[in-house]
Amino acid sequence: MHYIFLGPPGAGKGTQAKTLSEKLNIAHLSTGEILRTMSKKYNEMGRALKKTMSEGLLVSDELITKVVEQRILLDDCNKGFILDGFPRTIIQANNFDKIIEEKNILLNSVIQIDVPEDILLKRITGRQVCKNCFKIYNKYFNPFPNNGCQICGEKDIITRNDDNENAFRNVRLKKYYEETEPLLGYYSSKKLLYRVDGAGSADKIAEKIFKFTLESK
Repeated sequence: MHYIFLGPPGAGKGTQAKTLSEKLNIAHLSTGEILRTMSKKYNEMGRALKKTMSEGLLVSDELITKVVEQRILLDDCNKGFILDGFPRTIIQANNFDKIIEEKNILLNSVIQIDVPEDILLKRITGRQVCKNCFKIYNKYFNPFPNNGCQICGEKDIITRNDDNENAFRNVRLKKYYEETEPLLGYYSSKKLLYRVDGAGSADKIAEKIFKFTLESK
């Protein structure tokens, strides 16, 4: 079983991909996880990736595709995988299609999580992260408890520098519309796209996605 999760920043791709991976017992591969794992490899690609990341440079389409290709060949992907955050562009999608065709990997579905912009904005600007265990809260929907984190009891939170309206609208969301949204047409033409309403509770969304994967086997 092989899936790709798409959606704008704040849509909940990571949460839903992780939940589905646990239910299906397959690997959840976020872009961050892939980069961290493969940059530790003692080979030419690992060294190139580590150098790029240490210098704060963007990982090119060509390099990230090679990195993903090597990552999906590791043992934990034998039963399947969920890609979360890749591909981000049409070029990456084209390159990835060539890879999975060459390796006889069947892509089951591409799951797009749709969320209205006003809700996305609240999810992003309201994000609160426990300083100790990194559990995510939100001041609008699930505020950080006054008596400390529900998991570890930590009293302090951290916030991302780009968790603000200006960065969200003018950088992250703009980049999504320009680079990633075209993938919806790309995968729809291949009859692989499944769109799910991501405005409800995480549990309800997870139920719908899991039901879809069972029905589409």
